[in-house]
Amino acid sequence: MDPRHRAQYERFPSNLTRTLTLMDSRLSEALPETANALRASALAPAWREGVILRVAALTGSAYERWQHLDQARQHWSDEQIAVIETTAGADRSVLPTGFARLLDLVDLLVPGLPIPDDVLAAVRRTLDDRDLVTVIVLVGHYLTVARLTTVLGVDLDPAPDTWTHEH
Repeated sequence: MDPRHRAQYERFPSNLTRTLTLMDSRLSEALPETANALRASALAPAWREGVILRVAALTGSAYERWQHLDQARQHWSDEQIAVIETTAGADRSVLPTGFARLLDLVDLLVPGLPIPDDVLAAVRRTLDDRDLVTVIVLVGHYLTVARLTTVLGVDLDPAPDTWTHEH
């Protein structure tokens, strides 16, 4: 590893970071910095982690699920997490109404489908423009990470990210 990759790996020693060292240093640093910026955003942590679990479920990313499940459990019950991770036919009544509407948006963003006006209007009743834009970037970021980890078969880390919550 070059010195920049080594510093990045020492900051967050994970299989994802090891995979990112295959890219140019500047690009490999951009993904974790985006994750950190999203983490520091005003979007409620429960909603952030719920969206990440939904992206993981929709993309089949065991790596993202593993990294974020403990964080999601700080905000959601096991029953709620099961609903978040169920991609069809789940009874969403155990979720806050606004978050259930947000899942409709995420379900369209992940495959890149058009967003109907009624779905966007429902989400805007709950989220302001800043949080809406944050969610769209959040989905895009974790879709990228999910693709990296699933396509390249990145192994799960021995323990989820409990030391820094950065990646």
